[in-house]
Amino acid sequence: MGARSPVFSPSGKRTMKNFLTPGIALFCLLALGGPVAGGASAQQYNPADPIPPDPEVTTGTLANGLTYFVHVNDEPENRAELRLVVNAGSILEDEDQLGLAHFVEHMAFNGTENFEKLELVNYLESIGMQFGPDVNAYTSFNETVYMLQLPMDDPEVLATAFQILVDWAGGILFDPEEVDKERGVVIEEWRGRRGGMARIQDEQIPFLFHGSRYVERLPIGDTDILANAPTERLRRFYEDWYRPDLMAVIAVGDFDGDAIETMIRESFGGLQGPDNPRPRGETEVPVDHPPLVTIATDPEMPQTQVGVLYKQPASPRGTVADFRTARVRSLYSGMLNDRLRELTVQADPPFLFASASGGGSFIRGADASEFFAGVAEDGIERGLDALLTEAERVARHGFTASELEREKASLRRSYESRLAEAENRTSGSLASRYISVFLNDIPYPSVETEVALLEAVLPGITLEETNAYAQGWLTERGRVIVVAGPEKEGLVTPTAEDLTAVFAAVSEREIAPYEDAEVEAPLVAEIPEGSPVVSEETVDEIGVTIWELGNGVRVVLKPTDFRDDQVIFSATSPGGYSLASDEVLRSAELASMLVNQGGVGEFDQIALGKKLTGKRASASTGVGSLTESVSGSASPQDLETAFQLIYLRFTEPRKDETAFAAWKAQMTGMMANMGATPEMVFNDTVSTVMSQGHPRSTATLADALQQLEEANLDIAYDFYRERFADASDFTFYFVGTFDLEGIRPLVETYLGGLPNLGRTEMWVDHGMDPPPGVIEKVVRKGVEPQSRTMIAFTGDGEYSIEESTVIRAMADILQIELRELLREDLGGTYGVGVSGSISYRPDEEYRVQIQFSSDPERAEELAAVVFEEIERLKAEGPDPETVAKVRETDRRTKETSLQQNGYWLGQLSAYGNLGLDIRMIPSYDRIESWTAEQVQEAAIRYLRTDQYAKFVLLPENKIG
Repeated sequence: MGARSPVFSPSGKRTMKNFLTPGIALFCLLALGGPVAGGASAQQYNPADPIPPDPEVTTGTLANGLTYFVHVNDEPENRAELRLVVNAGSILEDEDQLGLAHFVEHMAFNGTENFEKLELVNYLESIGMQFGPDVNAYTSFNETVYMLQLPMDDPEVLATAFQILVDWAGGILFDPEEVDKERGVVIEEWRGRRGGMARIQDEQIPFLFHGSRYVERLPIGDTDILANAPTERLRRFYEDWYRPDLMAVIAVGDFDGDAIETMIRESFGGLQGPDNPRPRGETEVPVDHPPLVTIATDPEMPQTQVGVLYKQPASPRGTVADFRTARVRSLYSGMLNDRLRELTVQADPPFLFASASGGGSFIRGADASEFFAGVAEDGIERGLDALLTEAERVARHGFTASELEREKASLRRSYESRLAEAENRTSGSLASRYISVFLNDIPYPSVETEVALLEAVLPGITLEETNAYAQGWLTERGRVIVVAGPEKEGLVTPTAEDLTAVFAAVSEREIAPYEDAEVEAPLVAEIPEGSPVVSEETVDEIGVTIWELGNGVRVVLKPTDFRDDQVIFSATSPGGYSLASDEVLRSAELASMLVNQGGVGEFDQIALGKKLTGKRASASTGVGSLTESVSGSASPQDLETAFQLIYLRFTEPRKDETAFAAWKAQMTGMMANMGATPEMVFNDTVSTVMSQGHPRSTATLADALQQLEEANLDIAYDFYRERFADASDFTFYFVGTFDLEGIRPLVETYLGGLPNLGRTEMWVDHGMDPPPGVIEKVVRKGVEPQSRTMIAFTGDGEYSIEESTVIRAMADILQIELRELLREDLGGTYGVGVSGSISYRPDEEYRVQIQFSSDPERAEELAAVVFEEIERLKAEGPDPETVAKVRETDRRTKETSLQQNGYWLGQLSAYGNLGLDIRMIPSYDRIESWTAEQVQEAAIRYLRTDQYAKFVLLPENKIG
């Protein structure tokens, strides 16, 4: 395959704003009253018209049946996303192949015609792509998808990437030795998913997929088959189902589209399928069956849940009429969810959380509408009653005109935002879209077309229409009641008869219409006088301006063009609940949570949500251990609303006794059984040991329960007011789509109007230090044959940007080396995680953490290998190839990060808190500055075998 230079030199940053695409043309036609209509509106449309495809997407089918999609997109710049989609998953497995569709996917990374074992991953890591985020695959019931992200500045990289896709499509080797090695990895993936939730799922699946093959075809499969299936059985699945007529190649990125299309045709045109292909039928899920009830309990289930599923035939999605029907469903779901949300903030809520959907894809060929709620362990019937009552209330009395008006405004605003960001959609998100298009045969209109269709149909959707929709699907046919909860002594779970009786009781009950309460007051009753900018500094190297206001507030601003509809912001001030006394600590820790949920000014939480309908603006406050903070985001057109929310969070927080009671009831229900899970017991042990049981620790379930018991709204509110009484030591950071001239009046008015007491504060170090020496703990909890090992190296360090970079590089190098040892060579774990950092407050401390899961019988063996590799790293230093991989990954990550608002906000804030020169943020120097010798020295310095804690989770019945 030859390299083609036009692929690598796109003509500058692409823009579609200078000419009229078919989607925009359609929008103009509709706006002018063309042949598209919405009910009573004057506009007309033909409901049978097919939804047109996005003209920016090139698609086609090769002679061998392979489909392709090509979309030129420069978000992020200099990157491409490639996908190989196989319309075959576990549903196609024969009885002796359960789990082998997924196993085949694993083998794609373990030897192909052109890439030996590990060579493929090694190559991709050498060009800066990470195994996991950038290189991955998944297998589901109906499909297997392979994913690559790659840089576009080297022709050889693209040529090699296409060769990888071709090999996956037709050149996986299935070397018997590698198959046997990979068995352990696949089984470890199965093992890692086991637990209370998995056992609950095992009981629910036969009801959810009642009467279908899906019940017998979970992708993870049968462990006996995974452990013993001969290689030929995997090859049989591969040869039967990996064939061009069941495949799509998707390419989205910053490239020349014509050249990419040519490469696809040349690379994949030679693939051939079998002479007598097995028919790829579709598996149906019966949707017309008598009502079913599944009640599943487990000792390790942390929460109680109740839901009702109504299965329906899959809705068509190809025409304008289908688009309109889907918007009716969306409006119904949004309004019903708003009503359910109101119930959660009652003083004694019937559920902890709840959601509803008026219809959506359930599985290929079937849709489902559903209600779902998390409830108190003894509140299943009450929660179900509340869900059904709200659905019945809508069915009998409908929604109100004001509810529909708000939901339409919200829907319209979301589409406007999508249109504004149309050119900023990431290549990864677009690739995911085309996966669904190929697998489900759905339309893929441009954003312009979608907005045009919405504006055409939305005005004509009437209240009567949405109310009529509410009456169409609450039937017994196809209904499944789903209950899951803890199993423990003294707790009585309702029977199927009890649950069915709730339906009868609700249907016979008098139910009053819903009353929609609105607050007409302005968000800010009196606009503050504010204070002006008194000093200005510009940092031209990175496009940053710094203002200081008359009230002492400092504002750091970076206008960008990365997004068209986004401004994000944050602010910090030293102090936090480190300044709280022991007597008020537990309430102080909850201060921001309890006060934020009360709303602001005259608006409680629900009224505030209604007031903000149709706006994209948010601002919330936080009180952490060492700082108080503000964070939020806004559309440029709603930026003043965000500033008003900031102002109100400081000056008019709202103390709401009802919201506090609702929160306490919710937390009580959520935490009642959290201690039943092995993960919680293990994490609590780690936290207790690493904090040495410090009385101000907030990391354990016991700490959370103490918070709940001692929570006092008055104390929390007073502490919050005290923390936000003085804005003069706050620094605000704004990044996104704004100009300095436009944002300045908002800054001066609302931030300049914040209170100024002139305080100088600093957080307090309460001495929560990690334990000295060596500690080893074994935690026994759970019944599944699974183990988790965590090793933490901690101690005093010296913080600097350079040292922080070196310790992180050391951790990244160690993670790659341990993955190759523990997973690839030994087949002992599904994955290894290694992290390394140095904190700079309240103390300068380092922490390197290594985690992996495994068979309990192999936990000690694998831990020993970890320590052996650590000693090798200290003695010999890192492998040069691994060093090159990590360095290149850093460089590639930096390339894309510099195009992201979130990266700049985080870096500006971090550098500001450290007192560092923000001009250094875009520098690549520190990526190139660390050396293999420094990594080796860091391993000697930080991976000390006389200073670590090792924790192992084993099942309760494990001996030894």
